[in-house]
Amino acid sequence: MSWELLDITSFILFTLIFYFLGVLSKRLGEVMGMKKYYYMYYLGMALMLSGSVVMTPFFNIGNPKLYGYALFALGLTAGLIASIKYWGWLFKELFKG
Repeated sequence: MSWELLDITSFILFTLIFYFLGVLSKRLGEVMGMKKYYYMYYLGMALMLSGSVVMTPFFNIGNPKLYGYALFALGLTAGLIASIKYWGWLFKELFKG
């Protein structure tokens, strides 16, 4: 099995995780009256999918792995920011008690 195929598959699976987190965070944000930070998940999804497209053999650029991993890292960073905004209260409650 090719490592590029494994990379592309993992990017797509992370995108699915971000989709589910985005849906859950949207509902949580509506209940708690928070700002719409769940759009950060969708931005992360777009960046990760762009990274997987760049890494396909059909996309011909100088160093596709570098660009693919960079887009993937930016997507994960956007998702991390959204996760901290929506789910950060769990850590506060865990360490408070």
